[in-house]
Formats: sequence, C-alpha cells, structure tokens
Amino acid sequence: MSVAVAATIALGATGCEFMSPAQTTEIKQITDGVNVSTGKIDVRNALLISDDGEGARFIGTLVNNDETDDITVSVEIGGDTETVEVPASGHVDLANDAKHDTLDFDGADAKPGALVKVYFSYSGAEGVSASVPVLTSSQEEYATLAPTATPTAEVTLPTATPTDVPINP
Repeated sequence: MSVAVAATIALGATGCEFMSPAQTTEIKQITDGVNVSTGKIDVRNALLISDDGEGARFIGTLVNNDETDDITVSVEIGGDTETVEVPASGHVDLANDAKHDTLDFDGADAKPGALVKVYFSYSGAEGVSASVPVLTSSQEEYATLAPTATPTAEVTLPTATPTDVPINP
C-alpha cells in the first residue's frame, strides 16, 4: 500500500509542472524605464532624469515600425510638448551625448523617486500615457544625463550707490 501512495504522490507532483506556463513565454521587463506602444510607435526604456525636481530630461528609445513613412512623435509632460522625427523602420535614441538627441522639459514637476505621467502621440494614432520613473544622475550609468541649466544672455552688472562714487576735489 505504501508503494501505491508513493507512486500517486510522485505522479501528482509531476502533473503540477505540466500545467505551469513555461517561463520563456512570459516577457519580463528588466530595465529601469517603462515600455509602451501606440500605433506604429514603440517607446522603450522611458525614464526621466532630474536632480532638482524642477527640470527633467527624457531618456528612452522611440521605434518606428512603419516601413515607408517617417513619424513625428509628440512627447508631453505637464503641458510642455517636444517633438521627435523618427525615420521609417528606424529608431531614435534620446540621451545626452554626441550621438543622440535630447528632450529637456524645463518646467517638469519631476521629483526624483516619483512617477510622472508622460503622453506619447502622433497624427493618425491614438496616444498613450505612461507613468515614467524619475531617477537622478547619482547612479553611474546616468551620471552624464541630467539636464543642464540653459545659459541666459542677460548680464547683471553691479550698480553704484551715491556713497560708492568718488567725489573729485
């Protein structure tokens, strides 16, 4: 009788594995950013870099799956919109180096550690929003990616007060 019970337990245990889905059929996201798609555009590894919480740089890759037409994609954060031309059957990497374009949002309310709604759209397709994580440049891989302050053309000169002006005798 104990052999029959052992055989039943062994058969039952192997049946559990038979009903489990194969792990290779489930796609897991292993990036810091998020992935979304709208129409023929895929957005991959989207994230924001901000050290001060007031301005942010969008980092990610926009992929155009249309084989014939370039697509102009709008990226919107809190009412501020930037556009990117993505070539047919191509992609655009958005980062901060000599090979990549940048998308900076000066007025973004992007506190490090938060999730910020980013809206992606283009003409002829329904847009999609994603909750994009905000990271800082303190991590080694993002050290050069923080937005830089835009230099101003204004020069402020010190003003002299009447007591600062020498009097000629």
